[in-house]
Amino acid sequence: MLEDKNLSLTMQELMPLVADELASGKEVMLTVKGVSMMPFLRHNKDSIIMTALNGRSINIGDLVMFRRADGSYAMHRICRINADGSFDIVGDAQLKCDENITYDMLVAYVPRVIKNGKEISCEKGFWRFAMVSYMHLRLKHPKIAFKIYAVLRKIKHTIKSDMENDNE
Repeated sequence: MLEDKNLSLTMQELMPLVADELASGKEVMLTVKGVSMMPFLRHNKDSIIMTALNGRSINIGDLVMFRRADGSYAMHRICRINADGSFDIVGDAQLKCDENITYDMLVAYVPRVIKNGKEISCEKGFWRFAMVSYMHLRLKHPKIAFKIYAVLRKIKHTIKSDMENDNE
Protein backbone atom coordinates (compact mmCIF):
# COMPACT_ATOMS: atom_id res chain seq x y z
CA MET A 1 0.00 0.00 0.00
CA LEU A 2 1.30 3.45 -0.88
CA GLU A 3 2.00 5.74 2.06
CA ASP A 4 2.23 8.88 -0.05
CA LYS A 5 -0.60 9.20 -2.57
CA ASN A 6 1.03 12.24 -4.19
CA LEU A 7 2.91 10.72 -7.11
CA SER A 8 4.95 12.68 -9.61
CA LEU A 9 4.77 11.29 -13.13
CA THR A 10 5.37 12.78 -16.55
CA MET A 11 2.26 13.33 -18.67
CA GLN A 12 3.51 10.61 -21.05
CA GLU A 13 3.56 8.14 -18.12
CA LEU A 14 0.32 9.38 -16.63
CA MET A 15 -1.97 9.62 -19.66
CA PRO A 16 -2.46 5.88 -20.28
CA LEU A 17 -3.65 5.59 -16.65
CA VAL A 18 -5.88 8.65 -17.04
CA ALA A 19 -7.32 7.31 -20.30
CA ASP A 20 -8.26 4.02 -18.58
CA GLU A 21 -10.01 5.87 -15.75
CA LEU A 22 -11.89 8.17 -18.14
CA ALA A 23 -12.91 5.20 -20.32
CA SER A 24 -14.44 3.52 -17.26
CA GLY A 25 -16.60 6.61 -16.63
CA LYS A 26 -14.57 8.01 -13.76
CA GLU A 27 -13.44 11.59 -13.27
CA VAL A 28 -9.74 12.32 -12.85
CA MET A 29 -8.27 15.11 -10.75
CA LEU A 30 -4.78 16.42 -11.55
CA THR A 31 -2.71 19.17 -10.00
CA VAL A 32 -1.87 21.97 -12.43
CA LYS A 33 1.76 21.96 -13.56
CA GLY A 34 3.26 24.92 -15.40
CA VAL A 35 2.27 28.55 -15.77
CA SER A 36 0.47 28.56 -19.14
CA MET A 37 -2.94 28.89 -17.46
CA MET A 38 -2.08 31.82 -15.19
CA PRO A 39 -3.77 33.87 -13.77
CA PHE A 40 -6.73 31.50 -13.41
CA LEU A 41 -4.90 28.28 -12.62
CA ARG A 42 -1.68 28.28 -10.61
CA HIS A 43 1.24 25.83 -10.74
CA ASN A 44 1.17 23.24 -7.92
CA LYS A 45 -1.72 25.06 -6.17
CA ASP A 46 -4.84 24.46 -8.23
CA SER A 47 -6.30 21.26 -9.66
CA ILE A 48 -8.48 20.30 -12.60
CA ILE A 49 -11.19 17.66 -12.73
CA MET A 50 -11.41 15.93 -16.11
CA THR A 51 -14.15 13.81 -17.65
CA ALA A 52 -14.37 11.80 -20.86
CA LEU A 53 -15.57 13.67 -23.93
CA ASN A 54 -18.21 11.06 -24.86
CA GLY A 55 -19.16 13.00 -28.00
CA ARG A 56 -19.66 16.23 -26.04
CA SER A 57 -19.87 19.35 -28.18
CA ILE A 58 -17.03 21.76 -27.48
CA ASN A 59 -17.50 25.52 -27.21
CA ILE A 60 -15.26 28.57 -27.15
CA GLY A 61 -13.95 29.02 -23.62
CA ASP A 62 -14.05 25.30 -22.71
CA LEU A 63 -11.02 23.81 -20.98
CA VAL A 64 -9.74 20.63 -22.61
CA MET A 65 -6.80 18.27 -22.31
CA PHE A 66 -5.36 17.54 -25.75
CA ARG A 67 -2.47 15.75 -27.38
CA ARG A 68 -0.35 17.71 -29.79
CA ALA A 69 0.99 16.25 -33.04
CA ASP A 70 4.42 15.87 -31.35
CA GLY A 71 2.84 13.64 -28.67
CA SER A 72 2.99 16.15 -25.81
CA TYR A 73 -0.10 16.93 -23.73
CA ALA A 74 -1.53 20.26 -22.63
CA MET A 75 -4.65 21.53 -20.88
CA HIS A 76 -5.74 24.83 -22.40
CA ARG A 77 -8.81 26.76 -23.47
CA ILE A 78 -10.68 26.65 -26.80
CA CYS A 79 -10.28 30.13 -28.31
CA ARG A 80 -11.64 29.52 -31.81
CA ILE A 81 -13.68 26.95 -33.70
CA ASN A 82 -12.59 26.87 -37.33
CA ALA A 83 -14.85 26.38 -40.36
CA ASP A 84 -13.52 22.82 -40.80
CA GLY A 85 -14.51 21.93 -37.20
CA SER A 86 -10.96 22.02 -35.85
CA PHE A 87 -10.06 24.10 -32.82
CA ASP A 88 -7.49 26.73 -31.94
CA ILE A 89 -6.48 26.30 -28.31
CA VAL A 90 -4.49 28.64 -26.05
CA GLY A 91 -3.27 28.82 -22.47
CA ASP A 92 -4.52 31.83 -20.48
CA ALA A 93 -0.96 33.20 -20.22
CA GLN A 94 -0.01 32.50 -23.82
CA LEU A 95 -0.28 34.56 -26.96
CA LYS A 96 0.30 31.78 -29.49
CA CYS A 97 -2.49 29.30 -30.14
CA ASP A 98 -2.13 25.63 -30.94
CA GLU A 99 -3.98 25.68 -34.26
CA ASN A 100 -6.11 23.15 -36.12
CA ILE A 101 -6.49 20.72 -33.23
CA THR A 102 -9.01 18.09 -34.29
CA TYR A 103 -11.65 16.53 -32.06
CA ASP A 104 -9.80 13.20 -32.05
CA MET A 105 -6.77 14.98 -30.52
CA LEU A 106 -8.87 16.01 -27.50
CA VAL A 107 -8.33 13.70 -24.53
CA ALA A 108 -10.71 15.08 -21.91
CA TYR A 109 -13.03 17.92 -20.96
CA VAL A 110 -12.55 19.97 -17.76
CA PRO A 111 -15.94 20.87 -16.21
CA ARG A 112 -14.55 21.92 -12.81
CA VAL A 113 -11.41 23.22 -11.17
CA ILE A 114 -10.31 23.40 -7.55
CA LYS A 115 -8.89 26.72 -6.36
CA ASN A 116 -8.01 27.36 -2.73
CA GLY A 117 -9.74 24.10 -1.81
CA LYS A 118 -13.00 25.23 -3.41
CA GLU A 119 -14.58 23.42 -6.37
CA ILE A 120 -15.63 25.82 -9.14
CA SER A 121 -17.69 25.08 -12.25
CA CYS A 122 -16.09 26.07 -15.56
CA GLU A 123 -19.40 25.71 -17.35
CA LYS A 124 -21.44 28.62 -16.05
CA GLY A 125 -21.59 31.64 -13.80
CA PHE A 126 -19.13 34.38 -13.00
CA TRP A 127 -16.08 32.10 -13.23
CA ARG A 128 -16.80 31.19 -16.88
CA PHE A 129 -17.66 34.79 -17.72
CA ALA A 130 -14.37 36.01 -16.22
CA MET A 131 -12.25 33.33 -17.93
CA VAL A 132 -13.77 33.79 -21.38
CA SER A 133 -13.76 37.61 -21.13
CA TYR A 134 -10.09 37.58 -20.09
CA MET A 135 -9.24 35.22 -22.96
CA HIS A 136 -10.91 37.47 -25.55
CA LEU A 137 -9.32 40.62 -24.14
CA ARG A 138 -5.89 38.97 -23.97
CA LEU A 139 -6.03 37.70 -27.54
CA LYS A 140 -7.21 41.03 -28.98
CA HIS A 141 -5.37 43.43 -26.65
CA PRO A 142 -2.59 41.51 -24.86
CA LYS A 143 -0.80 44.57 -23.47
CA ILE A 144 -3.97 45.86 -21.83
CA ALA A 145 -4.85 42.43 -20.43
CA PHE A 146 -1.40 41.93 -18.89
CA LYS A 147 -1.48 45.45 -17.38
CA ILE A 148 -4.88 44.74 -15.82
CA TYR A 149 -3.53 41.46 -14.46
CA ALA A 150 -0.47 43.22 -13.00
CA VAL A 151 -2.65 45.83 -11.29
CA LEU A 152 -4.94 43.14 -9.85
CA ARG A 153 -1.94 41.21 -8.52
CA LYS A 154 -0.60 44.35 -6.89
CA ILE A 155 -3.99 45.05 -5.26
CA LYS A 156 -4.18 41.45 -4.02
CA HIS A 157 -0.65 41.66 -2.61
CA THR A 158 -1.44 44.97 -0.85
CA ILE A 159 -4.63 43.57 0.70
CA LYS A 160 -2.78 40.43 1.84
CA SER A 161 0.02 42.54 3.40
CA ASP A 162 -2.52 44.78 5.14
CA MET A 163 -4.32 41.75 6.58
CA GLU A 164 -1.04 40.26 7.82
CA ASN A 165 -0.13 43.58 9.47
CA ASP A 166 -3.56 43.72 11.14
CA ASN A 167 -2.96 40.26 12.61
CA GLU A 168 0.33 41.29 14.25
